Amino acid sequence: MTTAHRPTWAPAKGHEEQGGARMFGPSRKHSKLDDNAHMTLKTRAVGQMSVKELVARDFKAELLAKEAKHFKRKLPASADGHLLPIGDGDSSRGAGERAEVAATSATVAGDAGPSGSDRVFEPKRVDADDSDDDDDDDDDDSDSEDDTAALLAELERIKKERADAFARREADDAENDALEKAEALASGNPLLDLKPGEKKKEGGFDDDDAFVAKRRWDDDVVFKNQTRGERKTKKRFVNDTIRSDFHRRFLNKYVK
Repeated sequence: MTTAHRPTWAPAKGHEEQGGARMFGPSRKHSKLDDNAHMTLKTRAVGQMSVKELVARDFKAELLAKEAKHFKRKLPASADGHLLPIGDGDSSRGAGERAEVAATSATVAGDAGPSGSDRVFEPKRVDADDSDDDDDDDDDDSDSEDDTAALLAELERIKKERADAFARREADDAENDALEKAEALASGNPLLDLKPGEKKKEGGFDDDDAFVAKRRWDDDVVFKNQTRGERKTKKRFVNDTIRSDFHRRFLNKYVK
């Protein structure tokens, strides 16, 4: 951004002697943004962990008190109120659990009786109806195989019918295209046209005069020979828009 439009610190002033080496003193302009801020240093108030308070605290005693409180809440205590060691508590609890498991196993063994460990499992007797079930399964398998074979045969027949129908449709389309192409070639000449009602029949055309020449392409236009009947006059220039030949023709055609 240019600063050509802004005044300088020492703008030129007119006086008797223009030019020359003139000395200027330094500028005394001062911005408020250059002033000092926060001249006083903030200090901690009472209760804001000042240096004196930190020196007076006993961190070791506080840590020991917190640990004792934690262990008192988490660990079991004896009858006289002293805390039990962690190893003794775990061993006593584990011994109690092992005793309960042993008592439970002894109860189960007493219910089983003296011959519980000597029991012999006999195999299940073979039922006579098992062979019938096997025969039924074989019959079901054979029936399902027959049904599958019938379904596959039906599927093949349907596919074959669809393929035959598609082939017939393609053949019919090809034949129709060939007939249309032959007819287009026969009557494609724009100068020749068959008379109405004298199209190709089984025995050919009715007579030899079947083809006639078409009329010109512009015979049926609407605006044909618009200038027919007008008098041909020699063109001339008249320097008057009211008395010109065009204006005279316009008045004779649309005003009279």
